[in-house]
Amino acid sequence: MVKSILVRFSFVLALLLSVNKLTAADTTYVAWSQVPGAWESFIMGDTASNGWQNADVYVLEASKVHYQVNILRLYHGCEIRGGDYDESAGGFPATIQQVPGADGASQFDNWPASNILTYGNGMHYKIHNLLFNGAMGDGSGTTFGVLATYGNNNKIVVDHVTSVHNQVITYFNFGKNEHWTLTNNTAVQYSCYPAGMYFGGFFWGGGSWGGTLRSLYVANNTIEGAHANPFVIWTGPGVGTAGGDAMHITHNTFVNTIDNVRFVRDGNNAHFTNNLYVNSMSRGQTRNAGNTSIALNSPGGHGKMTTKYQWECADSTMLANGTCWDNNARNIHFENNVWHDTPELLDLMAWNGDDGWCWALQGADGTDSTDADGNVVQLCDTMMAVSAQSRWMDDSTTAQMANGVSETNNIHVEHDDLGWALLPAYIEAQILRNKDWLDNGKHDTYTDNFWMHQADNDNVMVQWPLAMDFSYSTTSAAYTHASGGFPVGNLNVFPDKKAEWLAQLSTDTEGSTLNPTEFTLSQNYPNPFNPSTEISFTLYQSDNVELSIYNMLGQKVRTLTNEIKNAGTHTLKWNGLDEMGQNVSTGIYLYRLTSGTKSITKKMALMK
Repeated sequence: MVKSILVRFSFVLALLLSVNKLTAADTTYVAWSQVPGAWESFIMGDTASNGWQNADVYVLEASKVHYQVNILRLYHGCEIRGGDYDESAGGFPATIQQVPGADGASQFDNWPASNILTYGNGMHYKIHNLLFNGAMGDGSGTTFGVLATYGNNNKIVVDHVTSVHNQVITYFNFGKNEHWTLTNNTAVQYSCYPAGMYFGGFFWGGGSWGGTLRSLYVANNTIEGAHANPFVIWTGPGVGTAGGDAMHITHNTFVNTIDNVRFVRDGNNAHFTNNLYVNSMSRGQTRNAGNTSIALNSPGGHGKMTTKYQWECADSTMLANGTCWDNNARNIHFENNVWHDTPELLDLMAWNGDDGWCWALQGADGTDSTDADGNVVQLCDTMMAVSAQSRWMDDSTTAQMANGVSETNNIHVEHDDLGWALLPAYIEAQILRNKDWLDNGKHDTYTDNFWMHQADNDNVMVQWPLAMDFSYSTTSAAYTHASGGFPVGNLNVFPDKKAEWLAQLSTDTEGSTLNPTEFTLSQNYPNPFNPSTEISFTLYQSDNVELSIYNMLGQKVRTLTNEIKNAGTHTLKWNGLDEMGQNVSTGIYLYRLTSGTKSITKKMALMK
């Protein structure tokens, strides 16, 4: 009996040691260092002879500032994540702070100067639970964005990442046929250097640099202070690629953005649902046209929902090359979106009435400019024009309602106070910067320091939690409007409602968005764990699945789920309790995912 127990113990101990060894190879905790550049140098140097990363996951210590000197270049798939932290005890996310090199100059000098660049083909990259401060540590400038991707057929996941003070584009896709998932992120207070005033924002999907998308899923993000299009989608899913999936942009909040999503060339298979737009509109900014006259950016460009005509042609070669697109199959849908103008913005505009914020164009001598008929030339910032914002669809969108463009149940709340805690000074600075640009096509006073307009007027340090409060009242129209009574917009500000919403996601958001083509079970994280761990799995179609925990004797300890799940990625938590609610002991456990005739089993270790 004793011998049997010893043999069994030795077996379990051997398994435990093997798991620890495996975990050490799969997950590496990057020690915090005061030495600038230590963390990215370690990760880039931690590679095998074939160039692959030695670890699948690199964890940066939370509640620490990790100084970055050089761009982090990754040639093989891996995950970069921040450790867990207790905000109630003063903890904050692992923070990436750019600092100059030994020569006193920024090493982020090649375009686009992003924190991370990824390469390779068929790779899986993930960034999770980090804060990126785009302002250089000495206040000398800002980085372009957080992430730029290259290669083919890669999967990119960005989750719970906060970015502040990026110049133009936070996430930039140069890759071909790429899968992007952007969830639970916050990107605020763009510096928007002069050339980028009307250029980019949260995500750029290719364009003249050749990037194409296979799928795009953007959910539960907050984007604030982007002076151009939060999204620029060039060659979108399903167009220019073989069998692309639909884009889903759902439950996001956009604050102080000049343009809505911009459809350039093509933008088919796009669904915009349950988004909240605050002080934002679509393509309504007045600009100089060809340096010859003052004109609207595009005819009727005041609509809240904007689609651009696609290029139709009859040339057989161009058709064969996929450079022509069909206006008759757009499949673009807007549903359950809310637009809102804050009282702060309305108060700033009150001195000029509700017809927009306009001013006389003045010449170099300070006198008003006049046209050939002697009339004073007026410039109007139509992004700030309340009357213009009441228009829902611009002319191009209206014309394409018969071509697969549709809208349902969208509303505009002009005077309902949602309780936004925005800074009037910040909004005023935005207006003044727009005026400065529109007067003469360049920035005179708000070029380099616009990103200083933070709550604490500090252009380098980032307060945590973020000083700006994006919460809104649960009794407001924005909260109650969405289908099923769920709020539109970013749900990170409503933790209780977020859990409810995530548990009841419809198939048109979580399920059909990613359209996975595989049945996978991910390694639990963290591993080893105490007291709880998360297990993720992916289904390529709706099916009944069972995820259960077993001990090393093959005895079932706990069933986490046994029900029909929609296609897509699902995450469940195990808290180390058995079916009776009792704590299980330290040791090795198996978790098995079963769907139909398919089954995957992996190991995990509970350490107490």
